[in-house]
Amino acid sequence: MSTLVSIRRAGEEDAESIANLASELGYPVHPQVMRSRIQAIVASSSDLLIVAVDSSSTVVGWLQAHAAHIVEFGFRVEITGLIVSAAFRRRGVGRALVAKAEHWAKTVSAEAVVARSNAERVESHSFYPALGYASTKTQRVYRKPSVHESNEMGVSASAPRRKNP
Repeated sequence: MSTLVSIRRAGEEDAESIANLASELGYPVHPQVMRSRIQAIVASSSDLLIVAVDSSSTVVGWLQAHAAHIVEFGFRVEITGLIVSAAFRRRGVGRALVAKAEHWAKTVSAEAVVARSNAERVESHSFYPALGYASTKTQRVYRKPSVHESNEMGVSASAPRRKNP
């Protein structure tokens, strides 16, 4: 079953809707923080942020993609986020968002489009192959807070302090 949605570029006015959808998948974020993130994303020519809206202009899904030159793989676009409201899944919304990202990838002359999927998101493990994507590897993701999360001396809170001689 397919649902009629339109796809458009996201803007700051979509911050609350995008934040709510992110929360649906366990990524809670305050709408004001999301608004700030959206400002940076839409200002970047290397990023695409699009939303799917239904006939009442309600945001029912979003996709973020990032274009980058990667030493091992060349110039590619990576789908860094894709969320569709639970009420609209399996209705063609995700497929429409990915198609728009693939079109953007062609316009920026990317050599490939890559998507990652959380191991816990079992439904996406059949979604991407159905769109022609092949699983190429399994990996772990590691995260470390940046230097922005440091104290007034510029030393990371988790880094050991050196004693002055």
